[in-house]
Amino acid sequence: MKLTSRIPGTTGKTGCYAAAAWLSFAATPLALADPPIDAQAHCDVTTSQQAGWVAERLFEQGAYESAGQCYEAAGDFRHANVAFVKAVEAESNAAGRRLSAQRDQAKALLRQVQQSFR
Repeated sequence: MKLTSRIPGTTGKTGCYAAAAWLSFAATPLALADPPIDAQAHCDVTTSQQAGWVAERLFEQGAYESAGQCYEAAGDFRHANVAFVKAVEAESNAAGRRLSAQRDQAKALLRQVQQSFR
């Protein structure tokens, strides 16, 4: 049994097109990826020891994202991950408070609209 297409000459072209499409989709994440970040440039220090010291002070002050960048510059990726998670947690709590305030404002506006039609 032959496994060829009933239309002559299309099997080879279809395979080439499929391979080209697959390669273009496979290369897309690489083309869209962010460039690597120079952690020391964001931490504004010259040595890894300074970066570690600054990171500890920033973490104690609650500046978790900056602390994470300095921990990365110091090469302490475990503490950097902890700092970044704390930064996300603090930001999500703030976002929750903003959302709650907006919900309350929307409810008040709805009440005003309902009262104006009575």
